[in-house]
Amino acid sequence: MVLEEKDIRRIKESIKKFNDFSSKEKNALSDAIELLWLNAGIQKSKRDLKLPESSNEHIIRIRQLLAAAWSEDLNE
Repeated sequence: MVLEEKDIRRIKESIKKFNDFSSKEKNALSDAIELLWLNAGIQKSKRDLKLPESSNEHIIRIRQLLAAAWSEDLNE
């Protein structure tokens, strides 16, 4: 069986798409693991940390900034 040039091109494109998809999935998985690890550290420290009531606004603002930064990273 002889493959034509267009068949070879399609196979190459398919392999390249699969490779790109695999790289994206690997990066997403790595990011998810890192976020879970960070979240576990935060949850552990939450039990030990007693914050005054006035710090709630600061905590909310920090969470908003972190969410915005993570969102920008995901868009890149």
